[in-house]
Amino acid sequence: MAIAPSLHHFLLLFILLLQTHHSLVEADDRFIEQMCRDTEVPTLCVQCVKSDPAGEKADKSTDIAAIAIKCLSNHAEALVKNMSSLASTYSSDKKLVAACENCSKGYSQAKKTLSKADGKLKGGDYDNANHFVILALSDEFVQRCEPSLEPYSEKQGVYDAFYQIRVYEELTGIALAIIDRLAT
Repeated sequence: MAIAPSLHHFLLLFILLLQTHHSLVEADDRFIEQMCRDTEVPTLCVQCVKSDPAGEKADKSTDIAAIAIKCLSNHAEALVKNMSSLASTYSSDKKLVAACENCSKGYSQAKKTLSKADGKLKGGDYDNANHFVILALSDEFVQRCEPSLEPYSEKQGVYDAFYQIRVYEELTGIALAIIDRLAT
């Protein structure tokens, strides 16, 4: 008979813990959605934050901003790899190879610049964090990437690169919008 009350208490405690966890997850989701709502592409923003393991514990605006910069940096790295892959696929087309190499150079530099943005963000220097995010987008090779690939848009893989470049630009806008809110 003494076992029944303790089992009853255990079940009550278990149910209470489940409800608390569910409430915390809902609160985190609401916070993420609130932070992403004022960005140009809220769905991409939420997707970015939730794709990062740190997104589950993000409870401050700076956490969300750091995740946005990390998504952007990861996307820059993916673009470097995509450009290298395109260059090797079309190695006989010297002009396309040169365009891909320049794009790769730009996104590689952007990744380094985003590392500086992250450092400034973590140091509470939001204006300079924003400055470095803008620099990562305005890099000369990054800006010339899409136009330099334009003549090859019919080649397999190049159209996908255009899409990935646009996602990079959208992620930049997301990071800027979130950091801007921190600076005010």
